[in-house]
Amino acid sequence: MGGSMMFYDITRELSTGTYVYSGDPSVHLSMSESNTIRVSEIRMGSHSGTHIDAPIHYIPGGASIDEIPLDACIGTCLLRSISPGPVQPDISGDLPSGIQRLFISSGWQASCPEEYGYLTENDARTLIERGVVAVGTDAPSIEAHDGDGSVHRILLSAGVVIIELLSLSDVPDGTYMVIALPLKLKGLDGSPARVVLYDLECGLV
Repeated sequence: MGGSMMFYDITRELSTGTYVYSGDPSVHLSMSESNTIRVSEIRMGSHSGTHIDAPIHYIPGGASIDEIPLDACIGTCLLRSISPGPVQPDISGDLPSGIQRLFISSGWQASCPEEYGYLTENDARTLIERGVVAVGTDAPSIEAHDGDGSVHRILLSAGVVIIELLSLSDVPDGTYMVIALPLKLKGLDGSPARVVLYDLECGLV
């Protein structure tokens, strides 16, 4: 968390050795030793740290990260805490009318990377029926660690934006304005993102 009380920076810090999903490229950051200017080198996968999945991540021929609609990434969202395991009860029932973005906080920790709350196929279909355009989680995946990708495919094939590895431990449940912007990486399957919540109870900026 960072910034004033009105804003929550829910982006995880990236540094050399940052946790990555099993099998993903590791994160390595280095700075040149020039005496005049400094230019850093960044090596990491497209799903390192807080990131956004593009449909092409799971859907052949799907939209790439530079093609996802930004209006899905900006707007009002509901944040709800959940317990490890599948979402119980049906979290979609908590969605107020007009809310099209849902973030779930499962208390995920890198020390226990397989233990977190997640969406099921039924959750995904229900959220799509409710008109949800974006879902986010503090975990490395929106579905179970041993999932087969079916939840991703259901959501992404419907154009739902997926944001993963958010930093939500210091943010209370509630309704917020979210801004989640990926890098404009042409043709790629995902991108690190800077994600910020604005507390709507503070009034308009």
